[in-house]
Amino acid sequence: DYDDLIGALTVACRDLKVQPVPAFIDKVIQLYEMTVVRHGLMLVGPTGGGKTMCYRALRLAQTALAFAGSRTYHKTKCVCLNPKSITMGQLYGDFDEATHEWTDGVLACYMRDLSEEPGPDKKWMMFDGPVDAIWIENMNTVLDDNKKLCLVSGEIIQMSATMTMMFEVEDLAVASPATVSRCGMIYMEPTSMGVEPLLTSFLQTLPEMFEPFKEEFAKIFASVVPGLDGVLFFIRKQLKETVTTVDNCLVMGAFNVMSSLLKRYERDEALGQAPLEEREIKDAQKAAVPLWVFSLIWGLGASVTGPGRPRLERFFREKAETHGFTKHMPPASTSGGSDCAIFEFCYDQAACGWVEWMRTVDTYAVNPEAAFAEIIVPTADTVRYTYIIDALVKNDKHVLCVGETGTGKTLNVMDKLSNHMPDAFVPVFMTFSARTSANQTQDFLDGKMEKRRKGVFGPPSGKKYAVLIDDLNMPQKETYGAQPPIELLRQFMDHQGWYARDNTFRTMQDCLFVAAMGPPGGGRAPITQRYQRHYNLLSIVDFDTEALEHIFGTILEWFYVTYKFPKEISQLRKKIISATLDVYTTSIAKLLPTPAKSHYTFNLRDVSRVIEGMTLQKASGLDTGLGGIGEHFRLWVHESMRVFYDRLVSDEDRSWFLEYVAELTTTHFAVD
Repeated sequence: DYDDLIGALTVACRDLKVQPVPAFIDKVIQLYEMTVVRHGLMLVGPTGGGKTMCYRALRLAQTALAFAGSRTYHKTKCVCLNPKSITMGQLYGDFDEATHEWTDGVLACYMRDLSEEPGPDKKWMMFDGPVDAIWIENMNTVLDDNKKLCLVSGEIIQMSATMTMMFEVEDLAVASPATVSRCGMIYMEPTSMGVEPLLTSFLQTLPEMFEPFKEEFAKIFASVVPGLDGVLFFIRKQLKETVTTVDNCLVMGAFNVMSSLLKRYERDEALGQAPLEEREIKDAQKAAVPLWVFSLIWGLGASVTGPGRPRLERFFREKAETHGFTKHMPPASTSGGSDCAIFEFCYDQAACGWVEWMRTVDTYAVNPEAAFAEIIVPTADTVRYTYIIDALVKNDKHVLCVGETGTGKTLNVMDKLSNHMPDAFVPVFMTFSARTSANQTQDFLDGKMEKRRKGVFGPPSGKKYAVLIDDLNMPQKETYGAQPPIELLRQFMDHQGWYARDNTFRTMQDCLFVAAMGPPGGGRAPITQRYQRHYNLLSIVDFDTEALEHIFGTILEWFYVTYKFPKEISQLRKKIISATLDVYTTSIAKLLPTPAKSHYTFNLRDVSRVIEGMTLQKASGLDTGLGGIGEHFRLWVHESMRVFYDRLVSDEDRSWFLEYVAELTTTHFAVD
């Protein structure tokens, strides 16, 4: 009879801000029964299934019952470490060949401390990271009936009766039969709980003035998201994503956007902030439902690739008509050219209405001092991504931007973090490469931290670090597919810190991560879902021709005006840009990468190199006659040859390219 345990679990769930749904409670009770009969057990299942909350809830419940005087349950302490975020030597202990000195590992220290603790309290060792044949084989003697850990130094540590070894893993794809047969297994799957408990938890966190809207929020959510006719199923079956995602993470992403946008209506009286005025409360209540729709669009639809967006648009519009929330949707596209109107409008909280993205920023003028590579011309795309990044980062949420090379991910995020954030945010930039190791990453970030009090570190007081990690998915995978730098960062996300070299735990505060990466493929590996779920995903789609013409047009126009080029030459602007884009799009279509020509990868940086070459000419030497114009477009031919032609390796490709450029000069500049 588990009545007392279930009662304590309900309280524990309230403290952990999760919902005590029957499926979850069942799993916690299975975990409890397993701890009674086994000293080694594994919680297995995809991310978002509730593995972490399962053991945390049981720990809280057991401890609470023990304090209340129960004989059956005991106080429980739990220590966590990620075995893949440190080297084998740092895990078990290391023998220095040169000095013959022995240094203890994290695991050895914990085993010793826990096995020597007297008393009936339960002690759990939680290994929260991928299980593979490299490190777990050394645990074989611990997991079988000997219960002994044998170290290289000759020391043997006996596990006590109150200790339990736990492993929290996503899958057992690379675990050996020796390990699997020694452990009890508890499988947790996200589908058994669904996404409704997430909604319930989120609605409980909303400010009081949104009380009247909770039913409508729940109704819209239920009509759009779950089930076989819901948006999640539609995205999985019909559309493509830049990186694979898990349902729960997309849903949490939408909630994060919503809570970030509602941040401005929260008042903390403890900090002496004055309560909201009547007018502000009215505005907030007027904005509530449109903001909810906006968040669902940007939370659930942000991982979809460009071509899928018009279909997503139609899906949302149909749902809105069927369930009657069309009046809260963004208006249909005014220009009539685009089918992605839901991504083209922003809900302006000050004006209480939908506006186009470009209306939310000032008109742009090129800074004459800036280097060519630093010129950022705002387009509807960049404006909307920076707006969402801004809202999320200010609300302490991590953001991950995924997109092809040359779409300006790094540049825009760097610009945002360096120049357009409140003073409290200090940007820290780091780039991952294939050779980055977990220890390097740890040393770099530890070097930036200041000590706040014993065991707690962070940025200088009153500041927050916004850490931009570029090329997040570059680190090379190990034999069994783990990426140690990413496992290290995941340990920070889950447990707020990591282990220093002297095996003490360093808690870290006020750190935010903004990451950028290209879609998996080539040297880039897909990162583990258990890490990716901590981020809000933004899939940055390739620019359309219109946007590219706008960007390069702005730059060239500024160049011609500033350096006083004659009118005849500055009129060539549109022709030069469309010719360059023709070369670019045709090269992508015709010159495909093969094993022999693996470097035939063209991206938007090539276009900007051609345009940059055009801006190196001086106006003084050009006369206005055909000579000057001819000189200018010959420069264009030269730059295109240097950027594209020089990459070609076969005579066949080269002669094709020459003919194509000759054809373009005739069609665009009417000169042979």
